[in-house]
Amino acid sequence: MDACEDPLRKLSAHQNLVLGVTAGSVDQLLLQPMLYWKNSLQQGLPFTMNPKLLYRGTAASMGNMGFTTGQQFLTAGVFQNFLTGGAGQEMTYGQEVAAAWMGGAASGPLCGFMELIMIQQQRFGGSLWGTPARLVRERGLSVLLRGGLCTVGRESIYAAGYLGIVPVTQKLFTDTYGLSPHLGSFVGATVGGLACAALSQPLDTAKTCMQGDVERKKYTNAFQTLKTLHVEYGSVKALYRGYWWRGANIVVEFILLDWLSKRLAPIMYPKLCGPGAS
Repeated sequence: MDACEDPLRKLSAHQNLVLGVTAGSVDQLLLQPMLYWKNSLQQGLPFTMNPKLLYRGTAASMGNMGFTTGQQFLTAGVFQNFLTGGAGQEMTYGQEVAAAWMGGAASGPLCGFMELIMIQQQRFGGSLWGTPARLVRERGLSVLLRGGLCTVGRESIYAAGYLGIVPVTQKLFTDTYGLSPHLGSFVGATVGGLACAALSQPLDTAKTCMQGDVERKKYTNAFQTLKTLHVEYGSVKALYRGYWWRGANIVVEFILLDWLSKRLAPIMYPKLCGPGAS
């Protein structure tokens, strides 16, 4: 299957949105169990292999991943053209990573809302539409922003990884060292994924705990949540609960999203990204 290099710069904003939604949805369907295990470990819930639990909230998580990825593809593409001065201009490695970082930050509010619904479904059940209705009825509209700032910070780091570090590493391996682009993608995804996971893990842990406790019985704001976890477990390790599940999940996600975006683009938009396209 032919691959398309730099699809974000070749496609329009709405085409990037559709490509991202498609790639993100497929990615999340494949990796849903890993997300459940990570969330369970962070909240101190027991490990399970029950598929009814593993795939509870899948619609919300696919919607979250799909629309968040779509938004990140769209905004990162816009920022790439903004920073370079246009689609036909050369893009530096720094500009590519910076555009990805800004695109990730812009996706944070929507992502935070969808993950709130997913986490509440995983803990208490309920439908995709009934869960937000229950939350608003019981806690008011402001509950839908629970953990929002943590999500913005986390997504900016995450997008900088898969839309910045991975393609930059791949280009370095091929253009500078003449090595396989597949090796570059793997190294970029592994190193970038684990590094991004480490940097964003405290934010993700605080967000997950806050969204699982909308009643604020134990966790109030992000700072208090991080402090409570540190005191309760007596170590900074508390902030990294579920790190290896999340780190492994991110590495696989980085590889999958890079592969899917470059191979779905020629299928979905052959005139722009297919063989012979300019």
